[in-house]
Parts: sequence; C-alpha cells; structure tokens
Amino acid sequence: MNRFRVVEATLNAELTIPYAYCSADCFHLGCSMIDALTGSQLVAKYAGSYRTLPGAQRALRRRGHKSLVSLFAKHVPQISPAEARIGDVVVLLLADGAEHCGICLGGRFVTKTEAGRSDRLLADCIAAFRVG
Repeated sequence: MNRFRVVEATLNAELTIPYAYCSADCFHLGCSMIDALTGSQLVAKYAGSYRTLPGAQRALRRRGHKSLVSLFAKHVPQISPAEARIGDVVVLLLADGAEHCGICLGGRFVTKTEAGRSDRLLADCIAAFRVG
C-alpha cells in the first residue's frame, strides 16, 4: 500500500472513533500515524498513560517533556512545518492555547478535538516531524 493510502486509511479509522483521552485523542492520532508509516509501537508504549487533559500533562512531565514537541522529537526527526508532507505529524497551537497533534494532508493539517475533526493551516503549526 502506498503512503497516501496508508495515511488515508489511518486517518479515516482514527476520525471515526469518538474522542476519548489516551485512546482516541489527537496524541493517539499522531502515534497511530507514526506506527502505521514506520512500524513503531508508540500507541502501545503510551497506552493507558492518562485519562484526562491534566493527566496527559502530568504524563508528559513524568517523561521529562514540557511540550509535545520534545516528546515527538524523541521518536521522529523534527523538520520545519513548511517542509511537512502528507502523513507527517505536526504540533499545532490552537486558539484554546493548547498543543494538539495533527497530520499533514498537503496544504492543510488535520487534528482531532473533542468537537470532532479540525482542519488547520500552516500558521497554526509550531513544529513538524518527518514520518517514514
């Protein structure tokens, strides 16, 4: 299966699952995409780490990170957001002031929020990571 089909299948599968912290949130989306494109096991590694937003922030700090940026940089190479290609993972800063993981779809970026799918622009990206 080519990269486009893997990204499409992974994104569609993740977006059909109702939002739930740690098992169907934006972080899980990012980890699922990395797993699908590289064969890593990030979903399994972080499974059950948190159940709420404050719990997610504590889990991040317990692992020595203040941001999703440094956590993802530990697993995949960081690139400029303008260099992101289809399937690359990005960290977005949304209006709520929180970081969200997203997936590059070319000229736009998709993340999963409690309200559902959210399409974003390059201006919202604070970091990007080359996947595969």
